Amino acid sequence: MSPHKSPNIIKYCVITSTTAVVLIAITLIPVSRKASYWNRCLDKTVRWINEKEKGLKGWDKEAKESLAVAVCNGAVYEPKLEIKEFTSTTK
Repeated sequence: MSPHKSPNIIKYCVITSTTAVVLIAITLIPVSRKASYWNRCLDKTVRWINEKEKGLKGWDKEAKESLAVAVCNGAVYEPKLEIKEFTSTTK
């Protein structure tokens, strides 16, 4: 092995590693945008539930966040909430 091949191998390894890191970073951009959009959706939906929906005042934070997750994931298409009142029949 010639003494000049060693610096070339190091140079090619550095170039290859740098290229790989750049390509990985480029492929993560769409994922980070989707995550940012989803987080904004969650924050806005929880804020809307807290401000506008008076019938959910008795719900705890986890229940409201669970509903917001369903909305942001697309499970709830229209925010028409039906709240069933439970009455006790025992006297």
